[in-house]
Amino acid sequence: MISCTEFIPSYSELFSYLDEHYGYEEVQRFWTYLFAPTGKGIPLINFLKKDGLRGAWDYWCGTLKEEAADCTRYFNEKEGWIRARMHYCPSKGRLLELEKELGIKPYPHYCDHCDYYRAALEMEGFCTIRDHLDVDKASCNSMIYDPKVFKGIMTMDDDVEILECNSKNLEYFHPDFHSSLNMGLAYVGDKFGEEVLVDYLTRYTNNVYKKVIDAAKTEGLTAIEANILGTYEKEKATDAVKTELTADGLTVTVFYCPAVKHLRKTGRDVTKWYSHSTSVIMSVLAEAAGYKFTMDSYDEATGAAKYRFHK
Repeated sequence: MISCTEFIPSYSELFSYLDEHYGYEEVQRFWTYLFAPTGKGIPLINFLKKDGLRGAWDYWCGTLKEEAADCTRYFNEKEGWIRARMHYCPSKGRLLELEKELGIKPYPHYCDHCDYYRAALEMEGFCTIRDHLDVDKASCNSMIYDPKVFKGIMTMDDDVEILECNSKNLEYFHPDFHSSLNMGLAYVGDKFGEEVLVDYLTRYTNNVYKKVIDAAKTEGLTAIEANILGTYEKEKATDAVKTELTADGLTVTVFYCPAVKHLRKTGRDVTKWYSHSTSVIMSVLAEAAGYKFTMDSYDEATGAAKYRFHK
């Protein structure tokens, strides 16, 4: 399982992988698939259908708090507009930090994916404008408006609602990232097959888990066990996993997968490829430590599993 707190680099690495192997047009096709306003993927459309422009306000207020964004948002429902200033994007910001820490280059067109929210907004009759002039500094601006109501000028009056988000006062924990990862695995596995999916996840592991791999080479299974337990701690699901480290190897029992639990709870279909987000990553880590990896069991309904690292 890839924790929702580690989703952003997997997102960027997938964009880079698709572009390098199939071109930017394939990345755009993936974004069209990912943001399609069907109600089963990214849930913005559900908010819009229920509450119109206020639904958009509520969707991003909740999401940006969970992503621990540094932003200011303004909303005038009476005049039909939402204005957003992203002072420091939590997604692009993390990628810039990882570039310094691990040398991983963010996907050059990473911020373009945000414009694909447009599909849901336009389906419900709204317009959107995005300012990406400062995305290299993890900053952007955007506007959503109702063309039937908005008169072309924004004014600060008593009808304006304001949201100020400061990352220092927020916890970075956005479980719905599991949905986008699930859809990414489905897209690659269904369209290109298992070999390509394994290749992408291997690339992701070697790049993003570099510190864990280096530690596994010197510390062995102790480093891998610490990483596994740390993942479930980040997911606030320490009760979901048990490890047993012996002289012969490491056995991991997963009682339920918090990602699969979230996907089921929110009415999403879990792709048949989802277990690869564990098996491929653990296989790469096992090899780094000089061990073999075996998945003894996996329950697609709950994500419960048992796997081993052994000689």
